[in-house]
Amino acid sequence: MLQNISVRFDPVEDRLVLRFTEGDAAAAVEHWLHVTRRVYAVWRKDLQAMVDRSAALPERMDRGAKAVVAAAHHRAMASQVKLRAEPAPAPRPETPEIRPWLVTAVECGRRKKDERWVLKFMLRERAPLTLVLSDSTLHGLIGAIARRVKVARWEFTALPLDKASSSPSGPPPALH
Repeated sequence: MLQNISVRFDPVEDRLVLRFTEGDAAAAVEHWLHVTRRVYAVWRKDLQAMVDRSAALPERMDRGAKAVVAAAHHRAMASQVKLRAEPAPAPRPETPEIRPWLVTAVECGRRKKDERWVLKFMLRERAPLTLVLSDSTLHGLIGAIARRVKVARWEFTALPLDKASSSPSGPPPALH
């Protein structure tokens, strides 16, 4: 079970650093991941599609209205997640147990049996890491990532989750 998510920007590496903690305090397992600008450029469209799907809007709804409602739904869901801002920790020497793994791709989807969200991180030199998220955890993660991307000043075109627009945002092939 996912217990904690941490997102920060590493300006030296120009990467997002994601830390996922699973299990209880006695047997916690941490997964440290590096997400590059190039991987995020693709992943952000999938994140937007997940936000759109989470809002469960009717297909016949106007695209502009869908974008506005999905963005409002995302803000409402993300605001319910317990977040705290912490200063970035001092750099630690890399050891095999805490070295961040480089993410080469991310597959996103929804499990049919329980409607929970699935993120599958493809990693260099390691087996993929699959995480299962609730609606509120998904929206909290997306909100935290969006804030770190602003800090990073990666200057991507705003998606509806950041700013309501009339641009279409269809689901990626991995969503089902």
